[in-house]
Amino acid sequence: MLTEPKIIERASQPCVTINLDVSQPEISQVGPPLPDEVAKWCKAQGIELAAAPFFDYCAFLPDGRMTMRAGFPVKTPAKSEGRFVAGELPGGRYASLTHTGPYHELHDANMTLDDWVRAQGLDLAGRMTDAKTLVGATRLEIYHKDPGEDPSGHPVTEVAFRLK
Repeated sequence: MLTEPKIIERASQPCVTINLDVSQPEISQVGPPLPDEVAKWCKAQGIELAAAPFFDYCAFLPDGRMTMRAGFPVKTPAKSEGRFVAGELPGGRYASLTHTGPYHELHDANMTLDDWVRAQGLDLAGRMTDAKTLVGATRLEIYHKDPGEDPSGHPVTEVAFRLK
């Protein structure tokens, strides 16, 4: 089930992530353990988590790969160490919808939001560095509820794209 897309404002927020380049089929294998790894590292550093875990697809590369950040917003800025990267979720206007359903349907939810943004004549954040490379995007999947935490029994995930 999808909510109707809408435009929202988000404040910028410090975060800690693990960043990697992946292809679409690899996401379900490599992505899910990463937020737990970030949470454990943050706890060991005394860094408080501020909100639900997220994946941020921030660059789309010509070979069908994408740069993905997986992690958590944190209450105070942190310092990078090893594979743990301190950064920021940018503030601004976002197109957003909420998906309540299995994770394997998230690609379709992302495409629904992308179609809606284009139909509204809105521009997504990011810039093309050549004909096939988009950088500086913020395309979030925010994992608000795990399977079983919602009365539907399904996970609840917000899909949010930063707008120009």
